[in-house]
Amino acid sequence: MRKIILFIMIFNLISIIIIPTFIVVSLNIFHFNQYKIDIYNIKTENYMKLDIDEYLKGVVAAEMPAKFEIEALKAQAVAARTYTLKKLKSKELTTDSNRDQAWLSKKELKDRWGDKYIFYWSKVSAAVEETKGLVLMYDNKLISAVYHSSSGDYTEDAVAVWGNSVPYLKSVPSYYEESSPYYSKQKFYSINDICHVLDLEKRDLDNIKIIKRSSSHRVLSLKIGNRFFTGKDFRKKLGLPSTNFTIKREGKFLKLKTSGYGHGVGMSQYGANGMAKNKYNFKEILLHYYPKTQLKIFW
Repeated sequence: MRKIILFIMIFNLISIIIIPTFIVVSLNIFHFNQYKIDIYNIKTENYMKLDIDEYLKGVVAAEMPAKFEIEALKAQAVAARTYTLKKLKSKELTTDSNRDQAWLSKKELKDRWGDKYIFYWSKVSAAVEETKGLVLMYDNKLISAVYHSSSGDYTEDAVAVWGNSVPYLKSVPSYYEESSPYYSKQKFYSINDICHVLDLEKRDLDNIKIIKRSSSHRVLSLKIGNRFFTGKDFRKKLGLPSTNFTIKREGKFLKLKTSGYGHGVGMSQYGANGMAKNKYNFKEILLHYYPKTQLKIFW
C-alpha cells in the first residue's frame, strides 16, 4: 500500500510540476532572459544587470513626479518601456539623462521622498506592473517614444527639432498645461550679460527680430543686429526652458517670456497629468501624444 501511495505521489509530482516546468523552460514561454538588461550607471561607473520592470520603476520615479495621477504614470511607464527596448536594439543604455532616461535607485528615492517612500514606490510600481509588456508601435516597429516636461499649448514637430519628419511625432494640442510651473515664465537679463554671452555689441540689441517660428510657435530663427541665431542655439546659450519665447528690450534689460520646458516633441508629462486629471486613461493619453501608433504587448 505504501508503495502504491509513494508511486502516486511521484507520478503527481512529475505530471503537475516537473513536466509543465520543463515545457515552459524548453519553449521559453516567458522569455526569462529578456527581462534582464545591462545599464551603465554613470554615477558608480559600473554596469548594472536589472530586471527590466525594476529598471523601469527607477526610470518612471526619476522622470515623472510620483505625485502625478496614476494614469499619467502608466503612460510614462509605457513610453519608458518603448524607449528602453528600442534603444537596446542598437546602442548601450545608460543612466545619463542627457543621452537616455534618468534613473534612480531605491536608496536615492528614499532620500528624495522621505516618509512618503512606501506610498510613492507602491504607486510607481503599480504603474509599471499594470502596463506590463505594453509598448507603442508604428508599422509593427517600436517607436521613438520621446517625451518632455511641458510643452506650453502645443507639442513640437520632430522635423523642427531634429530635421527628420516622423509620422507619429507631429505637433498636437497639449491641453490642461496651466498647472505646469513652466507654462509661463519670464526672466530679465542685463544688457551687459547678453552682450557677453552672445558676443554682441550694445547697439545690436536695438534691432531684435524673430525671423521664423514653427507651427507650435517655437522660435526657429532670430536676428539680433547683424547676427543670426537658431532658436535652439539661443535657448542653449541663455539657458532658457524652451524655444517658445518672446523677447523684448526694456531699458538696460532684455525680457524673455517662455512657455514650456524641454524640446517639446512627443508626450508632455504635465499635459499627460492634466489629461489624467480630466479622466483620460493612459491609452488615450499615449494615442493623443503619439498619433497613428498602436499599443501592443511586446511579451
